[in-house]
Amino acid sequence: MTVEQVCCTPKSGSENSQKSSEDMDYEKVRTVFDSLCLEIAKRYNLYYSNGKPRRAGIIEVIARTACSACIDRKLKKNESNHVDALYKEFHQQACNILVEELYNRFNKLGLIVAISTEKQIQYCKADVFIFFNGHNVDLLKDQKEVAVEIKTGLSMSMTQLLRYLLDKPDRDLILWRIRNKQVLIFGGAKLRPLLTQFMKMFIQRANRLLASTEASCDHNFWDGNWSPTQQQLQEAFSDFAEAVVRSLPNVVDTIISILNGEKNNQC
Repeated sequence: MTVEQVCCTPKSGSENSQKSSEDMDYEKVRTVFDSLCLEIAKRYNLYYSNGKPRRAGIIEVIARTACSACIDRKLKKNESNHVDALYKEFHQQACNILVEELYNRFNKLGLIVAISTEKQIQYCKADVFIFFNGHNVDLLKDQKEVAVEIKTGLSMSMTQLLRYLLDKPDRDLILWRIRNKQVLIFGGAKLRPLLTQFMKMFIQRANRLLASTEASCDHNFWDGNWSPTQQQLQEAFSDFAEAVVRSLPNVVDTIISILNGEKNNQC
């Protein structure tokens, strides 16, 4: 497969004007959204060790339920979800295998590409993050970005996927579901209306939380922790060992296709 320079036809003035207006409206909503993240971080003292607000955790908690009492208790508890060590190893190995296979393919194609792992972006941490410039000269100018989220289990958070795109809706996101042998492409441009509505939902819910007084509810307090059984771990290992090898070429080809300007079967 060769990667050719993709030429885009300039948009008309009216199309550019409409896109600019949509961008401005989107950024207005995101500004309010982000300020509420910061306000909630301050109220509940939710910061990482480097002093940055824990936006990702705040968004996940508030997006999970409409009950302000449940949200309040969860934010006050301030605990990270537990992930079994074996699943962490699956995830790390999948990242390592993918990154080296990508470097190998990019080198064969003569492309200059920067790849980061566990890269912190505005509202999440990307498993694999790829920077590419078609001219192979300046990676910081007109660069394409492809983020890859790797799932080695069967669970998935839609909120997490949206968080990948909130700060840059035109970013391409690939979801590699290894055990399902699936590679899905999410394009922020198509998802912009959903992203906007998601942020509006968050804004309304966050404002209710900040305005609420001490409250209680009868809901069972949810727990994000889960401990797999020995049989489940054995099945997960067997599935991973077979699926990661079988689906690896598909995810690499998909990334190459996106960088080549092809976005088939995009969600």
